[in-house]
Amino acid sequence: MVNASLRSNNEAGFSLIEMMIAASVMLIVLVSIVSLLRSSLSVASTTYELTEAQESVRTAQEYINRDLLNSGDGLKSITYIPVNTTFVQNFLSFTPIVDPNNPPLATNLGILTTDNNVAAGKTAPPPPPPPGPPPVPAATPIRIAPGTDRQTILEIDGDLTSNPIFTPTAVSAAGDLVTLPAATTATHMALFVVGDIYFMTSARGGTFATVTAINTGTKVLTFASGVAADYCGLNTAGANNRIKDISASGTLPTTLQRMKIIHYFVDSNQLLRRRVFGERGASFRDSIIAEHVLGVQFIYSLGIDAGGNPVKPTDVISTPAQQVNVSQVEVRVSVETAHVMLHNKQKPPPITMSSTTSLRNMQFRQALQPKPSPTP
Repeated sequence: MVNASLRSNNEAGFSLIEMMIAASVMLIVLVSIVSLLRSSLSVASTTYELTEAQESVRTAQEYINRDLLNSGDGLKSITYIPVNTTFVQNFLSFTPIVDPNNPPLATNLGILTTDNNVAAGKTAPPPPPPPGPPPVPAATPIRIAPGTDRQTILEIDGDLTSNPIFTPTAVSAAGDLVTLPAATTATHMALFVVGDIYFMTSARGGTFATVTAINTGTKVLTFASGVAADYCGLNTAGANNRIKDISASGTLPTTLQRMKIIHYFVDSNQLLRRRVFGERGASFRDSIIAEHVLGVQFIYSLGIDAGGNPVKPTDVISTPAQQVNVSQVEVRVSVETAHVMLHNKQKPPPITMSSTTSLRNMQFRQALQPKPSPTP
């Protein structure tokens, strides 16, 4: 028989009700912690996405406005810059400016060339095929985002080490052969690359052409038409040869230098591209400036009229008079976040930034050459 004094009434432990209450409290605490973490993650994600979008729009503005500020560098008072209309239509603007003073099949490039509110389904030519033996895979044309603007800016290549000014001793009457001075060094000849786009100027005006062959012995550059090296189709033959026009069939002194044709557009993948013609070693080069870009628009201030009143701004440069009268450009860039927000599974409203840049070189050139439509 067990001694009753040895029994204990100490029944340590938790009842079922106590355990349920403790579990409920722990669950409430865990839910609160998870909710707090989720809220923190949502805030962090939103902040990151918005910061990225703001950085993208700032970068786009910085690049575009820097080029606008330098637009016209190296052109001085040149207002007559004829190039093939097909080049402009293929690469720069679907609606080139019509000027009856231009030669046939030529468009006079301004310091700025615009393309407003691009229609759906428009494409830009693909990058040039890489060098090497065939077969070369066909490149896919780049589709342009509908409803966006395009902008083309002319400015000199500021690297004087690799871009010195050459003064040819002769230009053939046909305009396809350019002879450099006999004193041109081998180092300078090495600067020329087949496929490079150069800017030729004279007292008559300027034009762009592509080097298609180089003879280092005779120091002769060839600018032939209808060859693969002229990917952009700048060179022409016969009466429409632009070098022939600028040099007056080789009778006017000319200069040769690289000038950049900088072109901005937004592709269908919402990438803002900066395409530069006139760089060494390529027909053109593309750089991605900003991502998740919904739109880029440009508004142009046209100075004052003859009565001293401000001219109404326009969203497209469409006449020769407007080409030489642009004084300021307003740039409007809209971007969106890369992903939806965690809290509502939606993207926040687009971030839009506007800025206005004064074109110092346009105003300077206008003062020197006030004629609204330059004539050849």
